[in-house]
Amino acid sequence: MRCPGQDTRYWKEDAIFEVSCPDCKAIMEFFKDDTVRKCKSCGKTIPNPRMDFGCAAYCKYADICLGELPPELVKQRAELLKDRVVIALERELKDKEKLSLIKRASYLIEKIFKEREESPGLPLLITYFYYLSEEEREHLYRVSNLPETLFYEIRDTLEKLPPNLTPEELTKQLISQ
Repeated sequence: MRCPGQDTRYWKEDAIFEVSCPDCKAIMEFFKDDTVRKCKSCGKTIPNPRMDFGCAAYCKYADICLGELPPELVKQRAELLKDRVVIALERELKDKEKLSLIKRASYLIEKIFKEREESPGLPLLITYFYYLSEEEREHLYRVSNLPETLFYEIRDTLEKLPPNLTPEELTKQLISQ
């Protein structure tokens, strides 16, 4: 049994698509099953902005198709998700002040969790969404192709946080949860 999502006979028109390199803006071609591609112009390795193993959550053939994923791949999948959100933020968010706050807060979160030798996971994703308006959050969710359940969890946590926190205050709130 070949996974219909990976079988090119079942691919639709959007299975092959183009994106701009976030570094040099050169056009890059991706196939839907590419995890990463190297930009021919600047050489930077770019994660596939549409890559999603979400099918594994409900497909009865996931164990056969994917097998047991090694810890390295699980970590890489988390990095790809983070990279998709960051790329979407940098491409879509026009408010440079908000982007600066997000970058400062995410830097602090990553630094603390790195010192703890833990994955920043959900707190980092929450940081990316905290300073955005509801409309900007919805847009980022769509363009970064986040799993719906993860976005709901982010949104629920955001509702419990006080408004207008500095990056340092936000970091303290998120690491104490």
